[in-house]
Amino acid sequence: MADEETEAEAESTTETTAEREAEATDDVTIDVEAIDEYEQRIDELSSAVEERDETIEELRSVVEEQSEQIDKLENQFLDLSARVADGRNLGVCPECNGPTEKKERLFRSDTIECTRCGEVIHTY
Repeated sequence: MADEETEAEAESTTETTAEREAEATDDVTIDVEAIDEYEQRIDELSSAVEERDETIEELRSVVEEQSEQIDKLENQFLDLSARVADGRNLGVCPECNGPTEKKERLFRSDTIECTRCGEVIHTY
């Protein structure tokens, strides 16, 4: 009887050990799959971050260009406003700060031009 009990205990121990090994093997397989999925997700997130950084840089350059354009247009607007307020259509060239005057033409559009550098600032 003692032998039967010892054999039963040995069998249950063997079965328990076999079950643990099977579970450990399943866990390893799951872990490998999980690691692969994790690495794929990291790659996807890395590429998404790179794309986001590129987009941010593009947007920054666009904002800088637009800021420069806004500054230039604001200066021209202020200059034109000053000329209109003056009533003599005289002003200052935004490029060279030279004097400007309105040139009335017979067959072409009237313009406001710089007398120093010749740049046309405004065309009517």
